[in-house]
Amino acid sequence: MKKLLITGLSLMMVLTVAACGSSDDSGDTKDEKRIVKFDSFSGGQGEEVFTELAEAFEKENPDIDIQLRFEKELDSVLNKENAKGQYSDIVYYNLGQPSAYTETQLNTGEVMDISDVFDNIEGRIDPQFASNSITEYFGDGKKYLAPIMYTPAGFYYNTELIGEGKKYELPETWDDMWALGEQAKADGISLFTYPVKGYFDTTISGMLDQVGGQEYFTEALKYGEGTWDSDTGKQVLDTIAKLVSKDNGYLFADTVANANAKDGFKINQQAVIDGDALFMPNGSWIVGEMESTTPEDFHWGLMALPAFEEGGERVATSFTEQAWIPKQAENADDAKKFLEFIYSEEGAEIMLKYDCVVPVEGITEKLEGYNKEFYSIYDDENVKASMGAFAPYDAAAIPDVDFKASLFGPIDEIATGTSTAEAWQTSLVDLWKTLREHPVE
Repeated sequence: MKKLLITGLSLMMVLTVAACGSSDDSGDTKDEKRIVKFDSFSGGQGEEVFTELAEAFEKENPDIDIQLRFEKELDSVLNKENAKGQYSDIVYYNLGQPSAYTETQLNTGEVMDISDVFDNIEGRIDPQFASNSITEYFGDGKKYLAPIMYTPAGFYYNTELIGEGKKYELPETWDDMWALGEQAKADGISLFTYPVKGYFDTTISGMLDQVGGQEYFTEALKYGEGTWDSDTGKQVLDTIAKLVSKDNGYLFADTVANANAKDGFKINQQAVIDGDALFMPNGSWIVGEMESTTPEDFHWGLMALPAFEEGGERVATSFTEQAWIPKQAENADDAKKFLEFIYSEEGAEIMLKYDCVVPVEGITEKLEGYNKEFYSIYDDENVKASMGAFAPYDAAAIPDVDFKASLFGPIDEIATGTSTAEAWQTSLVDLWKTLREHPVE
């Protein structure tokens, strides 16, 4: 696998569910099984994969009972239980969710150091995923988040409509993208849509890396001065604004309305399937998520971010999904064993059956079908693989700051004509200054 370029930052968080703990008296009775409470968001990769993982693990460890629970409103459920002193043993809930539940648990010291798990899976886990700004959230050399799967992120499209010999040519540069937008407009088709504004997370981070280079990217993720009030930052914002601006007519007309309606994100995704829009930012889970409404003559494709100049560098980012153990878990010892099992050969094979790719050595050689096609994007020498994470900040000191709303919210506003790229730039300059002045102590 082509090596991902990961920032050397030690203090970062991702732009992308179960836990367990141990107590002195758990499992003292010979006939009682030790319980591991695994709590996961309901959706995304589905429940079957974890059910099979649990069954396989319990077969090897008959004295342990993995109790799976899947909740659509996982953050609300866990917050209520935490207030009562009740904790999961493993939580599978990514950074970057609207509730920021995982970030809050990290920043308040409620997530366990699981460096020993990484010590035990050394030689199995791909090193680039073992030590980076995601696993080492605080940059103190300790591991807190286990990246149990990853997916390439970029612009997804229909290869039966776009590509060599198809109706539309696949763009290589942003100039190509704009030309395609005009061509599609003439045909009554939109160039672009997005499920919800938060799906621009990997697009924005990828562009920062692509346009600014490693040093700029590293500083940008630490809220460095000059991130947005620079030609580089302006180019990123102007490009996204041009893509979604109401004035340009490239965006699927119902995108914003759908994105802000219950389950409306699927309607925007369906627009690509139905040929009403050509591209959207997404991850490989889109295949399973939209399987029931995808016709047989449709075939998903993945495109890296276009280059900003002819022959220029392109970028494909990697989105990871993380599991972690609460510091107050009752059965942390067995929870760690279950996490380690996921990275075992058997665990990774089970995950792969459900198109979940665990970042272990040699896994890409076993990929088939869509996975083989999607992950091959990293094999293109003109495509830079990128993964980064925004630095944590003292959220308690600035409770009125909503990071995601400030970073992504203006995208909807620009799309509806109620804001501009210039206003977005000004707000981000102020946001970065505030976050820079309030690091986690």
